[in-house]
Amino acid sequence: MAKPDPRIETLEREIATLVEQRQSLRATGGEARELEHNRCEIVARQHELSETLISIYAPQPAFAIA
Repeated sequence: MAKPDPRIETLEREIATLVEQRQSLRATGGEARELEHNRCEIVARQHELSETLISIYAPQPAFAIA
C-alpha cells in the first residue's frame, strides 16, 4: 500500500484546528469579523486539500495537448 502523502495529513490537521477554533469562537460569542476570517481560512484549506487530492488521484491524460 502506498504511503499517504504528508500534504494531506498536514491539511487535515490544519482544517481540524481551524474547526476547533471556530467552535470556540462561536461558543464564546466571537465577533463576526473573527468568524468570517476563520471561515475563509477553512475554505482555503479545504480548497487546497481538494486540489492536492485531485493532483494525486485524478487520472492523468495519456498525452499533453500542445
